[in-house]
Amino acid sequence: MEVKPVLEVLVGKTVEQSLLEVMEEEELSNLREQQRQFQELRNAELVEQQRLEEEDRRRRAEKVLFCSLAVLDPGVGHTLYHGRTFSICPCPLSF
Repeated sequence: MEVKPVLEVLVGKTVEQSLLEVMEEEELSNLREQQRQFQELRNAELVEQQRLEEEDRRRRAEKVLFCSLAVLDPGVGHTLYHGRTFSICPCPLSF
């Protein structure tokens, strides 16, 4: 029996398996990088969402404050908030 053909098959199969493993490792590395980029984007979007929610909360609080001032002194609150005086509160808040 010839050893050379058997050895060639074994070496060929070993090289083929090694190449498959390298390709799998590269694919896993690429998937991890995509996941990292996705997570980074998601975190940035969450930070922006929190910033917008805080801005909305602050604006609503300012509106309540200025409308409350308008109830106490109708000229003051809306002059400060809207830049002009309203005789009737146009804001959708009811007091």
